[in-house]
Amino acid sequence: MNKKTLSRIVMLILAVSVFGYIGYKTDWTATWTAIQGAHYGLIFIGILIMLLAHFLRAYRWSILGATTGYPLNVRRAFYSVMAGYLVNAATSRGGEVVRCALTAKSEKAPVETLIGTVITERIIDLITMAFMGLLCLLIQYNVISEFAYTSIWLPLRTHGPMALLILAGAAVSFIVARKLFPKKEKNPNGILQKLLSGINSVFQVKEKGTFWGLSLAIWFCYWMSMYLQLEALEITAHLTIGNALAILLFSSLGIIIPVPGGAGVWYSIAYGLTLVFGFTEGNAATFGIFTVAFSNIFHIVLGGICYGLLFYELQKNERAETA
Repeated sequence: MNKKTLSRIVMLILAVSVFGYIGYKTDWTATWTAIQGAHYGLIFIGILIMLLAHFLRAYRWSILGATTGYPLNVRRAFYSVMAGYLVNAATSRGGEVVRCALTAKSEKAPVETLIGTVITERIIDLITMAFMGLLCLLIQYNVISEFAYTSIWLPLRTHGPMALLILAGAAVSFIVARKLFPKKEKNPNGILQKLLSGINSVFQVKEKGTFWGLSLAIWFCYWMSMYLQLEALEITAHLTIGNALAILLFSSLGIIIPVPGGAGVWYSIAYGLTLVFGFTEGNAATFGIFTVAFSNIFHIVLGGICYGLLFYELQKNERAETA
């Protein structure tokens, strides 16, 4: 059994385990009642805002592509982004590769360069998320500072030395393993050059104001969409727009957990609502399920439509080239 197959099996087992835990902990009658009473007009507006966020992401990606010498068609880039989210619903991380592979085919660009631009995107998203975190701290200082002190600082002060020792041991083990078992690379110069070309694209961006403005606009759309989701359910409608930013950051941390289907997002949101905002476990689980269901249905349906549109366009272009 190769490493890739083993990794997929582990992720599948982890996803099944987490969703099994969710099913066990959730009061499904109360959850269904809450979702039935949701304000679907607000949900629809939230869908439109999420679509705008993904379109802006495609537009920003096209700017990065242009700096590498491979300008991307924004419409087709948007289709690829949505198809990538469709794959992410099942595989957690495979969507980024699929997105680059589809765009490489539609735009005749090296897939390694595109992967480099996506890595750059993730770094920019991390920087933007840090900025949003500072904004959240300003808006929700009392709530966030109390949470940081009781749930982060105190545990770190108690268990910090042991955690540092474990991390140091892991780092030393990794370095020793790399020395003993060096990784063989195929065609390192060509692949590495293309990858670095994509990663370095951010330094060659000419429209810097537009680029960073798009990065902030993407996260602002995420924020507004989360706020509308909170407003749509009676159990969370009392939360403020500032609370929505804190919950968005919790969900973003959950994305880092590589579990398919948004299980990591559910756990992070439910944990945050319970610990920071004093929700009961039942209500926290209900909103977590609602958010994950909203995201998955949105990406599966619209991602599937966009993949179909991109496939049709690729077939049409191939027929035109061979005619």
